[in-house]
Amino acid sequence: MADRADELTRMGVVKANSGQLAEAVDLFDQSLNLRKRNAAAHLNRGKVFLFQKSLDKALQDLDAALKIDPKLAEAYVARGMAYRLQSRFSQAASDFDRALKLDGKNAEALMYRAVISLDAGEPQKAIDDLNLVLQMKPGTPKALGNRAYVLEQLGKFDEAIKDLTSILALDSNNLPAMEHLGFIYGRSGEFKQAVRWYRTALKLEQDPTQRKRLEAEIRRLEQREAKN
Repeated sequence: MADRADELTRMGVVKANSGQLAEAVDLFDQSLNLRKRNAAAHLNRGKVFLFQKSLDKALQDLDAALKIDPKLAEAYVARGMAYRLQSRFSQAASDFDRALKLDGKNAEALMYRAVISLDAGEPQKAIDDLNLVLQMKPGTPKALGNRAYVLEQLGKFDEAIKDLTSILALDSNNLPAMEHLGFIYGRSGEFKQAVRWYRTALKLEQDPTQRKRLEAEIRRLEQREAKN
């Protein structure tokens, strides 16, 4: 029974990773029917519910996983994410802290704790956590992008631009990095550079609504450049 429960959980993880969420939940259900005290099945079913924004269901499963295994760092991270989506920021921060006490190199916990710190108006704490992520995993695009956002909020445009340029060196088609560069250059008054990056993004953007937004921003910046 135990071996079959573990097998079903592994099969559910494969289904979840391939985007077959309903099938994944069914496999986790089967696993739990065979073994009630199954932290892995509760954790992974909770993560599927979290992805689906079924937060109450996610929390029920993640609470159950942690009741079975209080040292399951991954469950604290997932529960912290659910708490944040419910705007329960202090509980989210507490769970990320717990995850990091169990696993000090948990990059996901550091990333989300950085978001909480920024929400709380503590940008330097956010940067400190993102720096740790990038020390462990140099060139992580999400960490670079988040750090660029914090640096931009602090008015450290040159440093933010450096991070965004690093993202594009890894992925030359990264639309968010292009748009963020356009935004920063526009904010700093370098309208030609801003327009250049927005036009580069426009060449790749397929969504009609987003294309209209980019075109409007380009027109606005060109008008401002013409007045200078």
